[in-house]
Amino acid sequence: MIVIISHPQDPHAGRVGDLLRGDGQPVLLLDLSDFPHRASLSVGYQDSHVERLDYAVEGAGVFDLTRARSVWWRRPQTPNLAAVTDSDVYAFTHNEWQEAINGLWQLIDAPWMNPPARDEVAGRKALQLKIASGLGLRIPRTLITSDTQAARAFIDQQGLGRTVFKTFSCTHAIWRETRLVGAEDLEKLEHVRLAPVIFQEYIEAAADLRVTVVGRKIFAAAIDARATDYPVDFRMSLGQARTEAAELPPAVSERLLALMDRLGLVYGAIDLRRTPEGEYVFLEINTAGEFLFIEERTSQPIARAVADWLADPSARA
Repeated sequence: MIVIISHPQDPHAGRVGDLLRGDGQPVLLLDLSDFPHRASLSVGYQDSHVERLDYAVEGAGVFDLTRARSVWWRRPQTPNLAAVTDSDVYAFTHNEWQEAINGLWQLIDAPWMNPPARDEVAGRKALQLKIASGLGLRIPRTLITSDTQAARAFIDQQGLGRTVFKTFSCTHAIWRETRLVGAEDLEKLEHVRLAPVIFQEYIEAAADLRVTVVGRKIFAAAIDARATDYPVDFRMSLGQARTEAAELPPAVSERLLALMDRLGLVYGAIDLRRTPEGEYVFLEINTAGEFLFIEERTSQPIARAVADWLADPSARA
């Protein structure tokens, strides 16, 4: 059984799951938001060994997670505790679920894409920049700060129109594109005290590179957003951009694979910028980044590569 930890509205999980089922592989979509009302878990020990790791879903049956052959840590949700209205009870209940679920992952003796503990550490942008730089990848000049004066000094050094700012993460409710710092933003710098902000030098782009790594396979796509309405962040004008498959210089590919190894990842969606001079600049890596938009525009078989790895991880170690 191949386990995909995500949710029914995730098209990436759906696409890969369909490919696996088409190959005759048994697939379980494990949605953590089904806890506690539609699903339950049971971990049992007998004679000093784990006897059962049961995931029971209302109307679907009981699934023995000791039979998992591989696991895709795709877009994990959280237990739905909306019915718990008392704040103290909510905090207690939430913690109990986290302890049980995080313990459960340690007991599933199967290859993971990606191991949850490594995935969590690898997602830290500050660490990504340090490791990438240490491996010989160029990174932008960067300041992560909640200090207003430090932010102002960095912007003064880079110059208006030459500094971008961005968030650590986004949600569906709060989403922010990468933006150039403008004169109007200088009046709002006091707000960085509320939450740290990432400031970076603006890298001129001949193209943005989305590099999807699956095991040892590299799928690179060049996104030319220079003639679009918003060249600062291709996500804002993807429909206007020219997207095509690309090849990376061998030295860049080797460093990206080394980055994956250092972070302990099997899957990663890496963002680079290629400058007009042909230099490649590392921006970040998303451990669960989207790939269907690249596959649709370049016909690169990324979902197939994910499905093949999950079906037989040992063949692609």
